[in-house]
Amino acid sequence: MPTSEKIAIAAHLHVLLRRKTGRVTDTEWMATNAEYAAEIVRFSREKAAEDGHIDLGVWADRLEEIMAAPDAKQRVPLVKVMADAVKDLGAVPPAPAPVPVPVPDRHSARSVDTEEEVYPESGFIESTFGNLFGDSEKHRERKPRDPDAPRYVKGLR
Repeated sequence: MPTSEKIAIAAHLHVLLRRKTGRVTDTEWMATNAEYAAEIVRFSREKAAEDGHIDLGVWADRLEEIMAAPDAKQRVPLVKVMADAVKDLGAVPPAPAPVPVPVPDRHSARSVDTEEEVYPESGFIESTFGNLFGDSEKHRERKPRDPDAPRYVKGLR
């Protein structure tokens, strides 16, 4: 049984014992230690018989039943399982296959003759960086943008 179910039953029994007999118990210890749980079961049944608290006997039976059930197998992380498998084989895992180098795109922005053909008029002030440092190349005026030309999503690029 999962530990959470054991703790839930132990907590319920703890509340009943506290209310009906004044006995304070440790729920986590009750859910993990079989000897402590057996003693609480014995005490609960004794008080149920003496004072007529039927619900104490019912919850004592539940605790005894769940403590007798085997614990669920603990999950082992996949990384640990794989590491143990590699150690058992005694082999080093093969090196990863080389990643092919991508072929450069022949139709990139650098292969186009002019920047104006790649980037239509943006509406922002054009750079004057080249003019400040004596760029001798004459810049052509931009062609007005065709309003029917396809654009990026909402005009962003």
